[in-house]
Amino acid sequence: MKYILSGFRTPKPGSLPELINGAVDFYKGVDFPGMVTVAPTIPVVSTHRPFEDAASVEALDDAIVAGNLPIMDSVTKLDQLTASATRWVLREIVANINPDNLPKEDPKYFGRIILTAKTGMGPELLDVVLSNHDKLDAPVGVSAPVGSLATIILSRPFAHLDDITKAADVREVVAGMRGKGVINWNHLCDSIERRVTRVAFMRRP
Repeated sequence: MKYILSGFRTPKPGSLPELINGAVDFYKGVDFPGMVTVAPTIPVVSTHRPFEDAASVEALDDAIVAGNLPIMDSVTKLDQLTASATRWVLREIVANINPDNLPKEDPKYFGRIILTAKTGMGPELLDVVLSNHDKLDAPVGVSAPVGSLATIILSRPFAHLDDITKAADVREVVAGMRGKGVINWNHLCDSIERRVTRVAFMRRP
């Protein structure tokens, strides 16, 4: 099972460019894969580091607890540019996107749909999401916070902003999904949030 550790940082007023550059420089200075995304309108700068298995995540946790993580000083410098504590989320990759649905060039944007399940409905929501995932030939990646199915995240990279489905095209897209037997999940959700972020840096595994 693969994982992604994401850190979400809200910059201090006026510190957005410095925080973006600091996060990018951090990944340029390390030897592991990762990505920096930016939501300028919120604003939030996010870092995302993939892990191949639970043992790799546990090794990072062990180093943090022991106080001997070499990159901690660099992480602390990023935290000093934020207006509040960094929010860390460890996600489990539940299902992968079909490689045929990936852009042919390096993505500039990521689209995400964040599904917050109604109380106790997380397992049923995930079941519906995975059923639709199969029917639509795996158009997105599916992940969930470790130890919880209260939130399901659907992610897809896009080469350009113009590749993201536009409001005017939604009716046609929904009609096509219904024709493939897709199950509506709205009744299982407390909220559905759509986000688009800009990729500032990416190093693939």
